[in-house]
Amino acid sequence: MLSIAILDDNIKVLEMYEELIPCWFARNGIKGRLVTATSDCNEFLEAVRKRSVNVCIIDINLRSEISGLHVAKKIRQEKLNTEIIFCTGMLEYMHKAFDVNAYHYIIKPIGKNLEKCLIKLYREIEARQSRNNVFVLKTKSDIFYITHDSISHIVRQGNKSIIYSSGNMYEVYDSLDSIIAKLDADKFIKCCRSQVINRDYIRQIDKANRKVVLTNGYEGKLGRLKSFRQILKGAADNEV
Repeated sequence: MLSIAILDDNIKVLEMYEELIPCWFARNGIKGRLVTATSDCNEFLEAVRKRSVNVCIIDINLRSEISGLHVAKKIRQEKLNTEIIFCTGMLEYMHKAFDVNAYHYIIKPIGKNLEKCLIKLYREIEARQSRNNVFVLKTKSDIFYITHDSISHIVRQGNKSIIYSSGNMYEVYDSLDSIIAKLDADKFIKCCRSQVINRDYIRQIDKANRKVVLTNGYEGKLGRLKSFRQILKGAADNEV
């Protein structure tokens, strides 16, 4: 799926993006959405930092102190996982695109070249997600792309499931069982009715107090003996 954020200082161009991109999606069978189309650098970066964006379309020559290249460098410095496409009227900056590992550099006006680029990128991202076991996580307002390996544990609280991944927390209304069904069953184990752990994160099995300690410090409860034995079987090498 493509989740796109656009940064351009021309309001008419932004309106054109908002009109054309959904049409391209529909015409080419692309699953995607336009997260934001803005002239505000801070608003743009905030959307990318939420990790709900996997494609950035950026104009280089912005009417502000910050250039599109500066914004792209900031994305790379912060290690935000997104593809960058420059759409600009400035041909002379094309060589700079290599500095930020841009996916493509398209000269305005936008049109068929950008449409073809998005079709190609969509197919590549779909194939990449299949290979890398990327978990597509849908919250009430955002879509996030996180790898299975980054998830340490999941906790059920009330009617929500809270997914812990690389220091971030994501709240969804999916049940634990429905989430596990989308993950690696050999890796993710229910240690009790309300908690799921990634066995790769197990640091210690505390038999006396019936709990499991993860490498990030989280302490999970051990419920049924069957679950306890299942964890022990897969985590014997990690036990302290």
